[in-house]
Amino acid sequence: MPSLNSFFRAVLHSYAMLFFSQHRGFAAVLLAVSFGRPVVGAAGLASTCLAVAGARLGGFNKEWTDSGAYSFNALLTGLALASFLAPGWGLAGLVVVGAGLALLLSVALGGWLGGRGLPFLSLPFVGTVWLLLLGAGPLLHLSPAEGSTYWLNEAYALGGPRLVAAAQWVGEWPWPPLLATYLRALSAVLFQDSALAGLLLAAGLLWHSRIAFSLSVLGFLGAYGLVLLTGPAGSGPLDYNLGANYVVAAMAVGGVFVIPSAASYGWALLSVPVTVVALAGFTAVLDRLGLPALSLPYCATALLFLYVLLLRERPGAGLELTPIQRYSPERNLYAYATARVRLAHQGAVALTLPFRGAWTCTQGYLSGGPTHLGDWGQALDFAITDADGRTYHGSGLSLSDYYAYNKPVLAPADGVVEEVIQHIEDNAIGEVNTRQNWGNTVVLRHAPGLFTQLSHLRAHSVPVKVGDYVRRGDIIGTCGSSGRSPEPHLHFQVQATPYVGSRTVAYPLAYFVAEAGQKVYNVVESVSNASDGASNTLESIAVLPKMPQLRHFAVPTAGEVVRPPAFNRTLSQALRLPPGYALAVRDAAAPAAPAQRWEVFTDAYNLAYLRCQRTGAVLYFSGDESVFYCTAFYGDESSWLYLLYQAAYRVPLVSLPGQVVHDEFPLTVVRSPVLTWAQDVLAPFYRFLRPTFWAEELPATAGHWPGGPVRLRSRVVVAGFGRAREVQASELLFAEGRLAELRVRRDTGSLTLTCTVAGA
Repeated sequence: MPSLNSFFRAVLHSYAMLFFSQHRGFAAVLLAVSFGRPVVGAAGLASTCLAVAGARLGGFNKEWTDSGAYSFNALLTGLALASFLAPGWGLAGLVVVGAGLALLLSVALGGWLGGRGLPFLSLPFVGTVWLLLLGAGPLLHLSPAEGSTYWLNEAYALGGPRLVAAAQWVGEWPWPPLLATYLRALSAVLFQDSALAGLLLAAGLLWHSRIAFSLSVLGFLGAYGLVLLTGPAGSGPLDYNLGANYVVAAMAVGGVFVIPSAASYGWALLSVPVTVVALAGFTAVLDRLGLPALSLPYCATALLFLYVLLLRERPGAGLELTPIQRYSPERNLYAYATARVRLAHQGAVALTLPFRGAWTCTQGYLSGGPTHLGDWGQALDFAITDADGRTYHGSGLSLSDYYAYNKPVLAPADGVVEEVIQHIEDNAIGEVNTRQNWGNTVVLRHAPGLFTQLSHLRAHSVPVKVGDYVRRGDIIGTCGSSGRSPEPHLHFQVQATPYVGSRTVAYPLAYFVAEAGQKVYNVVESVSNASDGASNTLESIAVLPKMPQLRHFAVPTAGEVVRPPAFNRTLSQALRLPPGYALAVRDAAAPAAPAQRWEVFTDAYNLAYLRCQRTGAVLYFSGDESVFYCTAFYGDESSWLYLLYQAAYRVPLVSLPGQVVHDEFPLTVVRSPVLTWAQDVLAPFYRFLRPTFWAEELPATAGHWPGGPVRLRSRVVVAGFGRAREVQASELLFAEGRLAELRVRRDTGSLTLTCTVAGA
């Protein structure tokens, strides 16, 4: 039974894929509308079932098979053949052959174009229909379909005079001309010619996506205006060209394969005249062969527009290609807007603080200091300060009086030593070496085009040499006062080239704990672009104290006291979820009831996810040494796994008194249909709803022994129109190296879940 259910889901997804969707309700509407012409609908359904079965038996990619990506072209092939040719055994045979050929072309083109970052769209459908029309017509001597006249005969056979009268009444309904043309254009995607069918499709499209619906209207109006000005571009049916070419092209390049935005709507409108030219050109050539253009102009326009975006050196200008296809313009947009901030560091090399203990950032990025300016502005200076903000004890006249002097300097990440300078003597306090600006320096290569430079080291303190491989945390020298440095401190910068003194690059540190100091004295330092060698004196900066906070992929600012975090053993162990790890989850109010099994898997891209065995829901997660976070949820939102998604959306793995973490949810957590639809319409241009998440460690458990239980509290709140509404409040208990308990309070009631490690 599960296999049969998944087969029917794949069939439904094939219909939804005609409009780049996985919405099964919309798919059911499309399936029903396709039977507006029963023979056409039956041929499409049979072809789809054959293609899904073939993809499963052939062992092709399961994800693409289940999503309908391999079978929607077979659906179009069946619909088209039954529209062009009269019913009979010859047509039935062609449908079977067409389903297989469309499947093979889908797999082949999917591999070829997919490797180039492009979709294959409906090219397999176009190629299959052309081959069958060219080869089967002379071979089988099939007669053409009778179109609308035959449909009335078929309607009479099915329902007698009453059904014929109803069909004629619907067809003769006095629709406004512009609306009727739009509705017929939508119905033509399914090879129908009915305003009523188009009305059902428009309602289903609006149900699926407000953005896709608005783009369909935009594409139609643009094409309709051009038709009024220039006349039809091709010899095919006008309604089909308006729907299957102009409307679908606008949706593809405006909101499906491109993140919806004001710029993407302009991009979609620009696709209309290009499609006009493509349609006219293809028709002129194909008419000589007796072949219809079908959806080839749409495919050519969409692939052209997407390929051009792929070739840009600097993506932007509001036109961002969809990184992960979620088969909904809204979901694509909301996930991208959220991930652009919280997941921007994915794939980045994790750089950490190059020292132990607490140091003060005395000069930050473009902080107004005398040295970090211009091309050298993205650099950091660090020194050790005491409670009064001073960098030394005693008289401060000797190098050894300074807290930072001779302290270990560490490699911020794994890498190879590119350059070592360590022969320059340290300066006396207050003096600077303007001839050897950077002093003793080590340059490390961490990745192609990513280097770090650590300067002003103590003379002869570097234990590594050029070519050595170092790991993060290895000692590469000690802090000194060489070069243009009036007192001991550490200069740290990221750069794109291996040369000492290269231009700096803005690059965040993976994690650190930061708090403002009571009083900070800026350290004076000069750099190679300084116009003179004179020393400058800065006044101290008074900074109000604040609670320490874990900073994740951020840059220290001047005045902050920063240190490497001490990770919470319990949280780190509990949220380190390797593949194969499983939890048995029970309702505390019904402990005897069967448990749900949540098991960890990885997908083809090596991304980790939790899967609920009972509901099939999937929760993707990620993180590093300092933070665990949920990245995406798919499936039934009534699943208990969805409660965990909202409760543990972001969990810091560091215990800090008073620490509160914040994050932003995608708009999919908003449950009000009215607000959601209104926001969907405006989302490419303006967002008025802000779902947010915050979490904190409860004071009762903070500071317990290492490895002791930890209790976190989190909330999900939706803000808008000056008001905020709580969606979910949760408490999570971590104990014995695992998630032990999850308590959730929502509008619908409260629930307590208990978790134990599940057996194999």
